[in-house]
Amino acid sequence: MTTNQKPGTAITEVIGVVLAGGKSSRMGRDKATLELAGEPLLLRARKALQAAGCSRVLLSGAPRPNWTDETITDIAPESGPVGGIISALRAISLQSALPVTLVFIPVDTPLLSPALLQDLIKVIGENDGCTIDDAPLPLSLRTTDVVLNQCALTLPDLLQGKSVSVRRFLQPLTLKRMQQSIAMESLLINVNTPTEWESLNRELENRT
Repeated sequence: MTTNQKPGTAITEVIGVVLAGGKSSRMGRDKATLELAGEPLLLRARKALQAAGCSRVLLSGAPRPNWTDETITDIAPESGPVGGIISALRAISLQSALPVTLVFIPVDTPLLSPALLQDLIKVIGENDGCTIDDAPLPLSLRTTDVVLNQCALTLPDLLQGKSVSVRRFLQPLTLKRMQQSIAMESLLINVNTPTEWESLNRELENRT
């Protein structure tokens, strides 16, 4: 799948990235291994990105035994989602001289729909990326000079153990922003604790 391109511009690849580099300390177990309808959240995330049209899906974080595709280890371990975002952008920029679109989703947001992810790809245009109002993730970013420069400026802080939020990382970038609708709210639910996980499962059971 490709983004909408201006006439004469090169068509570039769209790559999905599952952010799964956290310690899952609040959950008490690796969130990537939690199963929803018998499917691990890690593989569920990959399926959503593939259905959205990503030609490749990468795992950002520690290798997992049930993951056979490419894994990108964080350059700055335990630096949160920004560490995974920077690591993936830098790795992909070395593989292609042309701007590539990366779609980032957290492994602990299991209800994301391919249609929502497709919107993050379609409307990005010539911007540095696309994000949803009041939701730092999921998001799409292109390997533009501006984005890669922001990676270079932010990485030293992460290597020094400083905390950098996704919102702070995105501030200097030119972004297309999607307004968050009521319909999106349920798709953006993430789970960080056993209580949240149990609540999500009960909600899904009530829907059936």
